[in-house]
Amino acid sequence: MTRPGLFLLILSGCLFSTSALAQSCVLNPPTGLYITNITSCSAELHWQSAASVSTYRVSFKPASTSQWAPYINVGTDTSYQFTGLMAGTKYNFSVFSKCTDGSKSQKVRKTSTTEQCTLPWGVDIYPLNNNSASINITASCPYDSVRIRYQTFSSAFTYVSFPPADSFIVNNLSPDTVYFFQVSTCPLAADEWTAADTVQISETGTVQETLPNIILILLDDSRFDYFSCNGAPDFFQSPHIDRIANEGVNFKNSYCVTSLCAPSRATIATGLFTLNTGVTENGSPLDTNIITVPEVLKNNGYYTALVGKNHGTFLNKAEPEFNYYLWSLGIEKNAGIKFNYNGASVTINKNNTLTLTDTAIAIINRVNQPLFLWLAYQAPHFPLTPLPSFSGRYDNYLIPWLPDTAKYTVNYPSSIYSSVDPTLHGLKMDTAYRQTLEVVAQLDSCVGEIINALEATGKLDSTLLIFTDDNGYMLGNHWIQGKTYPYEASARTPLFIRFPAWFADSTIITDQYVSNMDLAPTMYDAAHIAYPIAMDGFSLKKIYDGEINQNQFYYIMIRDSTGVNPTARAIRDEYFKYIHYTCTDSVEEFFDMVNDPLELTNLINNSNYVAIIEMYRDKLDSVKVARGDAGYDVVRPCHLENPFYLRQMLDENESLPEHPVIFPTLMNDGSIEIYIPWQNADAALFDERGRIVSEWKIITPFSRMELPSLEDGMYLLHLQNGERFEVIKLMVAQ
Repeated sequence: MTRPGLFLLILSGCLFSTSALAQSCVLNPPTGLYITNITSCSAELHWQSAASVSTYRVSFKPASTSQWAPYINVGTDTSYQFTGLMAGTKYNFSVFSKCTDGSKSQKVRKTSTTEQCTLPWGVDIYPLNNNSASINITASCPYDSVRIRYQTFSSAFTYVSFPPADSFIVNNLSPDTVYFFQVSTCPLAADEWTAADTVQISETGTVQETLPNIILILLDDSRFDYFSCNGAPDFFQSPHIDRIANEGVNFKNSYCVTSLCAPSRATIATGLFTLNTGVTENGSPLDTNIITVPEVLKNNGYYTALVGKNHGTFLNKAEPEFNYYLWSLGIEKNAGIKFNYNGASVTINKNNTLTLTDTAIAIINRVNQPLFLWLAYQAPHFPLTPLPSFSGRYDNYLIPWLPDTAKYTVNYPSSIYSSVDPTLHGLKMDTAYRQTLEVVAQLDSCVGEIINALEATGKLDSTLLIFTDDNGYMLGNHWIQGKTYPYEASARTPLFIRFPAWFADSTIITDQYVSNMDLAPTMYDAAHIAYPIAMDGFSLKKIYDGEINQNQFYYIMIRDSTGVNPTARAIRDEYFKYIHYTCTDSVEEFFDMVNDPLELTNLINNSNYVAIIEMYRDKLDSVKVARGDAGYDVVRPCHLENPFYLRQMLDENESLPEHPVIFPTLMNDGSIEIYIPWQNADAALFDERGRIVSEWKIITPFSRMELPSLEDGMYLLHLQNGERFEVIKLMVAQ
């Protein structure tokens, strides 16, 4: 039946809201316009944000014409890259603000002229055999032809031309000779060339390597169980990533010391514990006095390359740690990504994951010396941007959610739900999980291409190939999204390594607790380099061989003076995990990792575990001392929410009691926990003179009751369910 009154109320509310919005929507035009990244075919317009803006609209036109292109809605972005422009042409660019009620600001304009010609931003050259070389180019703008010139130390330039393409082969080169190559896509009269790149043509056409290549493939916010070899849903397969594990070793218990991007990457790069890197939060770069893996490898004969995300870990020193870098500056998306390319700013209109993959493959193909490649994808970090070919492929599959998606209801830190969004970045959980798997499937395809490139160049078996992640991700686990938590979904990471010289096929290690501190020592060992500094981790080769035994893991998440979450520390081994939070009240968690691997039940208030909990408290304190963790933390106002004791104690029994139980029977704080073997009951509390002190209804088997202020003495609790009646004695002593 229609409910007119309710309908009119809702309609009235909408009208009022719109009216109020219209009155408050006073728009000023965008200000501070400027233009960057000007090429022969593109330009990027920037502006400052204005108040009350719903969207910005942009357009452009050649200055010599009066016709503007249709305006484009760019949302709330404050920049836009115009593409498809004509070379050497003066353009007018325009932007205006629009409010939710449809009102518009004044249009503001900026004028700029495109370049006459833009050189390729990427050139990769590598020898094919003893008399030819391959040249791959990546251009920002269309071009009519490609000119390549090359020379030796003593010869004049030789010039060759090609029609438009992405790769070219130059023949008739001399064996055992070093050549300098330059490329141009500009008219010959412009005499503009890329920086010289060298390549050595070997005498035999084969590459002689004495040291292994080292390739670190690092994902962003990927859980350990996103892969079919690590427990992904049955409908999802990751064959190429699985291949690394299946042809090498899978460390099943791999963790990050601190589950946050910058701290984790700093630890990977140095082999140091979080407090020793000094990077405890995002936004703080690694101290330039600390030595990193690429810096050491570069000084020991390696060609070093960074492709992808940096996050303040590298390129802070006067001398770059990398011979080559293509450093992602923006978020993961399918086009218009900004990069720092060897010190220059470039924008590439291509899916970011594909750009990073193609660049990595080009480096693998051309580098003719031991290679260290830090390949850091920005996926599957939110926002999720799968390519159309991967989008929607899992829409018809049911997501097998586990019980740990339920929200904690008893014995949990009050801080974890202080700012929880019931959606995952605006997405429903099913949608977020499916899109994550779509992005991982795309990554798997790209990893397959990298493995193929290593095989094609004969480098696969001489490469230490490491696949891992910076941290995990709470994708709705315990009704939480994000990282920075000591729970398994946040702190546990995938770690697969292929290196036939060290690891046998299909090795699975479950009895060792390894971490991101162990990666730097492992890479130094592979490169036969003595550790340049004392590190906190150990070589995974020594752990694999049994020289080192790591039977527990220590986690730390330091919090600064902002926010609501407290610092967390945890100790985890095969049997239990103990977590301590720096709160004004005592806040701890204790999980049985054998019987409760999903961390559903906090046992901290279970009297059966008092002795074991105390032992793990001592363990945590011992590791704190060993790690130099003095524990100078900001204390947060937090507590253990809904701390049920009775329920935990009774859950340990094979069956629940047949009669009501209360806890405690000797009380002093005004609250009691009650268990009834029925669905509901009438409760009444009598003092020793038979007077009713309080009455209430109980509607769940487990409940807590805050009683009024009581004098010391004996009280009787009457519980009645129909004809069933129980009386329990309660003592109050302040």
